[in-house]
Amino acid sequence: MASKKSPVDTAVAEQKPGWRSVLFQPKVITIIVVLSVLPLLQSLSRKSEQKLTTQPTYQVERSAITLADRPDYVPADLLDRTWQRAELPERFSILEPGLAEKLGRAFEQSPWVREVKRIQLAYPTTIEIELEYRQPVALVRSAEGFYPIDRDGILLPPSDFSASQLPRYPIVENVRTLPRGPAGVHWGDLAVWGAARLVDLLVPEGDTAKYWKKYDLASVRVYGEADLETCSIDHLHQISYRLITRGGSEVIWGIAPGVTDPTEPNAETKLKRLNLYYRDFGGLQSEQGPVEIDLRRWKDIARRPLQMPGETRTR
Repeated sequence: MASKKSPVDTAVAEQKPGWRSVLFQPKVITIIVVLSVLPLLQSLSRKSEQKLTTQPTYQVERSAITLADRPDYVPADLLDRTWQRAELPERFSILEPGLAEKLGRAFEQSPWVREVKRIQLAYPTTIEIELEYRQPVALVRSAEGFYPIDRDGILLPPSDFSASQLPRYPIVENVRTLPRGPAGVHWGDLAVWGAARLVDLLVPEGDTAKYWKKYDLASVRVYGEADLETCSIDHLHQISYRLITRGGSEVIWGIAPGVTDPTEPNAETKLKRLNLYYRDFGGLQSEQGPVEIDLRRWKDIARRPLQMPGETRTR
């Protein structure tokens, strides 16, 4: 004879719903529907994105891209070069996933670009790119020719400079090394870096009239070298610079700007002294000819006459 369930057993059984009752609760139904539909929604989203990407409305020609505020010293075909080097298509969709990142990486590889500042994609077909460019400050003269550099000693493409442009830039001479890499890479010799820093101080923001032309300067002469990868601060102290005027006078500058040495005034003090000398003597030449001016002394400026080429001194 089957036993009857007690009221307690009946109550417990009623409190433990079976899988059917759980499955058909409204909240659970909603969750299951969402989980079931999610892959479908993702698939539809991808298909919709693919359709939009291929629509003519969102297709962009390379020529529609604008490089904001490109200075005159940057080659006019920079966009074309960047496109060819990165092997990008001539026509593409502005809705292409990762487009901004792809463009940014392409321009970062250009030797003329210091930094990618902004890439603005505006619908339907407008792209504006803002870049910080490397500005040439000097030309390094060597037996192989002239090499343009920026203020950090980064080599710029020599093929982008013509003979007619040489007078526009200060010359760095007596460099013992050659570039150790392609354009866009540091020269590899910190003596070149120091020369670039000195020129940048004397030609602020590319203004040659303020100091360089005022003092009738012709070149920066380098004494010493220091490997970028192995040098120490002691090596930088062993590199010195002279400013050479068109008339043959020589200004002993000393160490590079930014390198500290307790035996020399800093770069700002030297520049002020050079300006005072120019004011007091009316130039960096004397009536008798070129002079040597030493800015490294703490208390005063030393100077002495220099012998002209081919001149013989009498005792």
